[in-house]
Amino acid sequence: MLSTMRLNSIYLWVPILLLMSLPVPGSSSDAKGNYVALGFGLEPCTSFIQASADGFDITYRHWLTGYLTAVNKLTQDTVDMRGTADIDRMMLSLKNYCAHHLSQSFSAAVEALVVALYPKRVTAMPK
Repeated sequence: MLSTMRLNSIYLWVPILLLMSLPVPGSSSDAKGNYVALGFGLEPCTSFIQASADGFDITYRHWLTGYLTAVNKLTQDTVDMRGTADIDRMMLSLKNYCAHHLSQSFSAAVEALVVALYPKRVTAMPK
């Protein structure tokens, strides 16, 4: 009887302990809010402005949409961070931000955009 109870206990606790050891999405930065941006997120705002002026901002658009997809997935009560904003309006907002923050990275501009979009985000799937 004791060995059956012990075996049942093991069958119960092992999966629970394994689940507790899995990484859980949450804050994607350290305690100070630092994280490593990759790809075009590392580029300075000046590079983004020049690429946009030359009509070569497609890579920045792709980086933005990938970032927003991650934000949608990892932000609680968020289905679509864009709300009613379309890609062209978001790119214009990024150009305006970068024009006033030339020393910032493109990822910092996108972070500022997300903060501005947050109050108007979609919080439930449309029916």
